[in-house]
Amino acid sequence: MLTDLECAINSLIDVYHKYSLKKGNYHAVYRDDLKQLLETECPKFMKKKDADTWFKELDINQDGGINFEEFLVLVIKETWI
Repeated sequence: MLTDLECAINSLIDVYHKYSLKKGNYHAVYRDDLKQLLETECPKFMKKKDADTWFKELDINQDGGINFEEFLVLVIKETWI
């Protein structure tokens, strides 16, 4: 049986892959998919910043996609506010 933390981590991974697989790249969420993720999974985040602002802020390595580590920055920033 999984712990609460293990379930939460699995949930984060599942949500990330739900959107990363839209373009067929398991390791990247692209701009339009990030917008859909934000609008669907966490609409309150969109009240603070628009999807383009989030994308620019999260795409730390500027490769045009949000990898899982960069996605976790979103989670961290929003849980500490």
